[in-house]
Amino acid sequence: MDLSRFIGLEIMNNLSLEVDIFPEVETAELDKKMQSILTLNAKKLFINSLEGLVKPRLLPVLLKLLSISPDRKSSAITKEERIALVKLLKHFKLTFKALEGFDKAMVTAGGASLKEIDPRTMRSKLVDNLFIAGELLDLDGPTGGYNLQVAWSTGRVAGENAAK
Repeated sequence: MDLSRFIGLEIMNNLSLEVDIFPEVETAELDKKMQSILTLNAKKLFINSLEGLVKPRLLPVLLKLLSISPDRKSSAITKEERIALVKLLKHFKLTFKALEGFDKAMVTAGGASLKEIDPRTMRSKLVDNLFIAGELLDLDGPTGGYNLQVAWSTGRVAGENAAK
């Protein structure tokens, strides 16, 4: 979510991102682990064999990208499919087409420039008796409560000073 601001600015440039789902594990080591998982779970469905290895919500996506039916047993997975899975886990490519839009936004970007605001009072330097706070400011931070804190803090300062 923290990247979405920058993604939103770059979507028109065919933005993509490559994710290594197992950055701490070398490709050869991951392939050996995958071979072991397939051998130990030969009678299980392939998708069930991968539980605990990757997040459950990612499993159907992986199968679809690999064109592997969800009802295939682990013993039916070919060497080529196993290698393709390992490659996918090490080089998972995401291509961004659009953001979810304003209705699903957690934070907005843009607004009044901080250069145009007196930070001691939150009063506009351009318009008399106009106090600006929260997401009306060109100020946003990472997820985790920072944006809420900015809204509360600037709102209090603006409110106290507007009441004077």
